[in-house]
Amino acid sequence: MSWVCADCEYENEEADATCAACEAPKPVAAPTAEDDEYHQFKVGEILECADVPNAKLKHLKVRVEAETVLDVVTAATNVAVGQRVVIACEGAVVKGETVVKTNVKGVPSRGMVCDSTMLGWAGGGAGAAVVLPDSYAIGTRPPASRPRPQ
Repeated sequence: MSWVCADCEYENEEADATCAACEAPKPVAAPTAEDDEYHQFKVGEILECADVPNAKLKHLKVRVEAETVLDVVTAATNVAVGQRVVIACEGAVVKGETVVKTNVKGVPSRGMVCDSTMLGWAGGGAGAAVVLPDSYAIGTRPPASRPRPQ
């Protein structure tokens, strides 16, 4: 394999870090969304929150895109309608496991409410949903660290 210099159009060997003709640096491929380990994690807004019968679970309807509302079952007790939470959508990898569509106690679930440990954040309780300020847009990638209280 080889690469062509964008500056002088010289064809270089794959191992060359700079162009042999003009010493321009080898171009680096732009990262894709799939290169980001959190590309399947989204900020979502809880639209509905109901108890799952005969279980200590909540059934949520969470908007994760303008036209996408997911059913999510969670054991987090700190969730309520109107909150912004982080959702690991189908395909996301959480603690080495891929999130898949499933049924929990007969209720469909197409994602997972994240706690701070799932996101690699310092602080926060395991099992408690990460609740974000309303300034975080629905459908966007969650922040890299816990936001400071405002």
